[in-house]
Amino acid sequence: MKRVFLMFFLFQSILFSNARAQGFKGIYIDQSQNGKPLIDLLAELEFTHNVSFIFNEQVLDGLTVFGVGRKYKVADFLNAFLPMHKAVKLSNSEMIIIDTKLWEKYGNISANYYTIHSTQGSKQVIKGEVIDANSLEPIIGGEIYISALKTGSITDTNGYFEISVPKGIYEIEIRYTGFETETKLIGFGSQGNESMDIYLYESSTQLENITITAESRDMNVSSIVTGVEKLGIETIKSLPTFMGEIDPIRSLTTLPGVSTVGELSAGFNVRGGETGQNLILQDNAVIYNPTHLFGFFSAFNPDMIQDVELFKGGGPAKYGGRASSVLDIKLRNGETGKHTISGGVGLVSSRLAIEGPLKKNKTSYLIGGRVSYTNWLINSLNNIQLKNSSANFYDLTAKIFHQANSNNFITATGYYSFDDFNLGGDSTFSWATTNISLAWDHKFNENTVSELTLSSSNYYSKVLNDEEIGPFLYRNSINNLNLKYSINLNKGDNSYNFGIEGNSSRLDPGELVPIIDDGVVIPKNIQKQNGVDFAIFGQGDFKLSEKLALSAGIRYSMFFRMGEDVIYSFDYDNLDGRYPSIIDTTHYSSGEIISKFNGFDPRISLRYLVSDNSSIKVSYYRATQYLHLISYTTSPTPQDYWIASGPYINPEIGNQFSLGYFKNLKNNMFEISLEGFYKITNNTIDYIEGADITLNESLEAGLDQGEGLAYGVELQVKKNTGKIFGWVSYTYSRSLRRFELPEGSLPLINNGDYYPSIHDQPNNLSLVLNYKTGKRSTLSTNFSYSTGRPITIPISKFSYGPFLSTLNYSERNEFRIPDYHRLDISWSIKDRPVKNKRFSGEWILSVYNVYGRKNAYAIYFNKYGTAKKLSILGSVFPSVSYNFKF
Repeated sequence: MKRVFLMFFLFQSILFSNARAQGFKGIYIDQSQNGKPLIDLLAELEFTHNVSFIFNEQVLDGLTVFGVGRKYKVADFLNAFLPMHKAVKLSNSEMIIIDTKLWEKYGNISANYYTIHSTQGSKQVIKGEVIDANSLEPIIGGEIYISALKTGSITDTNGYFEISVPKGIYEIEIRYTGFETETKLIGFGSQGNESMDIYLYESSTQLENITITAESRDMNVSSIVTGVEKLGIETIKSLPTFMGEIDPIRSLTTLPGVSTVGELSAGFNVRGGETGQNLILQDNAVIYNPTHLFGFFSAFNPDMIQDVELFKGGGPAKYGGRASSVLDIKLRNGETGKHTISGGVGLVSSRLAIEGPLKKNKTSYLIGGRVSYTNWLINSLNNIQLKNSSANFYDLTAKIFHQANSNNFITATGYYSFDDFNLGGDSTFSWATTNISLAWDHKFNENTVSELTLSSSNYYSKVLNDEEIGPFLYRNSINNLNLKYSINLNKGDNSYNFGIEGNSSRLDPGELVPIIDDGVVIPKNIQKQNGVDFAIFGQGDFKLSEKLALSAGIRYSMFFRMGEDVIYSFDYDNLDGRYPSIIDTTHYSSGEIISKFNGFDPRISLRYLVSDNSSIKVSYYRATQYLHLISYTTSPTPQDYWIASGPYINPEIGNQFSLGYFKNLKNNMFEISLEGFYKITNNTIDYIEGADITLNESLEAGLDQGEGLAYGVELQVKKNTGKIFGWVSYTYSRSLRRFELPEGSLPLINNGDYYPSIHDQPNNLSLVLNYKTGKRSTLSTNFSYSTGRPITIPISKFSYGPFLSTLNYSERNEFRIPDYHRLDISWSIKDRPVKNKRFSGEWILSVYNVYGRKNAYAIYFNKYGTAKKLSILGSVFPSVSYNFKF
């Protein structure tokens, strides 16, 4: 009996094995399957025939087999029953049921498809390694993105990645700067692999170096926070340049709500704010002057930049200290697998960057520098005063990245820049920045990460006059030390960020030192100021429903004005000229508190999804600023300096409301945004008529604080892909000031009425258009227009006694200089892309100010009221540059 049973068991096993060995050949569907849920039927066939069906459960869920009147092969049945899908046999035991559009897109499915072994439960795991096909080294920081789920991951220091997804079929994109993009199909089956290896090939055609995060392609619609602008470095490089110098700051001014007051501008204005109200960070260290040569060139090395992000409001709660905006520039890490050299050579400057591993796949370095040689250009201009002038700059940036282990990462960044400018053999202006920042990132688990940063930011400016009679040196500076600790926590659809921050600042408003003791120049040293502030902050992003999301944060800060210092007491009823009389002096010792302030800054943004491709956002931001930039000119200069809040200067407080509508069209090919803002800045600073703000011991007595009012509407239409791409931005806005002083105080500015600020430009238009003239070449154009900035002019004159001409001026900023407009073009031609080629290059031909517009920088008046227009760049400037990498 046992033998019979054993023979029967073996016979059944052989028959069952033969049935399984036939794969899909032996699988048929007939009338007996009618009424079965399709997913259950496929599961039954998988078990019976030892095959695997790969499909998207969300698509097939709820479908029931019906209408089967005869016997079908399984593939024929699926193709007839699912007309919008294609059943494709991958092997004798694997079949994929795929959307027809994807099948048509990929053609040979097998060459572009991976099967991942499915696990129990609704969540599956995609994991693998991204590898450099040439060196076979892992690629660190590669981006893996799943567009259907709007999620993704980043490869770690071993090139690995891992993403949890619902079971289904997905199209994933694997990107890394300087490599060809790979696109693969991923499905889950019982016979799949645990992980996959993806090989990327180097390409001479540079990919856009965007921020490598798992962000959605429709972030402008789905993101919660308003007023955020992001530019990848390739987008910045695509804009026409001045003399071949790539400029992130100039690129920002093509965006809505961002402007400058002219070509010679060492800063930018955001939504009616002042240049000193922008917090500019480079790898967590503050940059006080973001330009070279008074604004002609950017202070940032484009070869080092990974990401540029501008918050046109107060930004998330982790940012503080400025009332208008935050510009956060992140530098990339160096290559950890190989050594590379990149750079560029232009007519007025050159740059070079070197990077590579100090310890392979563990520690990397990145060093980049730039140097100018502009004197030949200055001397070639038809201007007698400029014949003896000179202008130079250079900068050096270095960054080290180290992975201590899989959970701890350390970076160190150093930056130094220097400028000097001499006009006609007269005084030499110079300024320099020295920054150092350290960061330690620690991963507690997959959902919790902390960051500890320490940064030192130092800036000084000088004016050196070395004439035979009365030579002198003028100098001012600001030094800042910052310590910050924050924790990021992700919990499902919600995320949190909270932390603490401390700052110590030392400000030197100015010092005048005679070079020789001839009695002509009287030495003067304005008392240095010291400030300490502390802040705690918290921010949360919450998904309230499928359509509604909220971002809410709070920042509380305390500021202490500290000694050693000297504070004057003023009698505003008794004027000494235009200034109140000094009636007393108070001396504060080192460490003694002079004044203290606190700021409570709530920030909230609400997003409502009208549809999958459109949303409405509303927000409110409040930011407190304790340090203030004092400037007597339309553009920051070396004579500008910073002062701290104290007995006579209160913190500036910015309150901004915004409302916007955002819509994407044609699968995110087009982006449209319309956003309005209304901003009130309390305690904004301006100076009284005739104030002397240079080396003035009683400076505060000549400054007034009042209300800044800015409002406007911003429109942008952007095309992201195609042969022609770019954007058009238009902003209508106003920026006004009003100062109302109590009776018996200083003279009223503009009679206490609103007047336009120096950067009030109601109309701003930018058109950026890129046309791919070939696979390796792109023609780019940039047209910009803005209303002329406000000025105060003499409107009449009179004579009396020995004074032949006394000018009578208009109300403050009552008139305007002529409107500004300019057209730039450039043509970039890249080397032919060849796999395994180590050297790549790119020529850039550009023309700045194509039609030679003599835009007015300023209008000057002599003592008789005769006007003269000054144009900085009143002619056409062609240039050629060459960029390379190997």
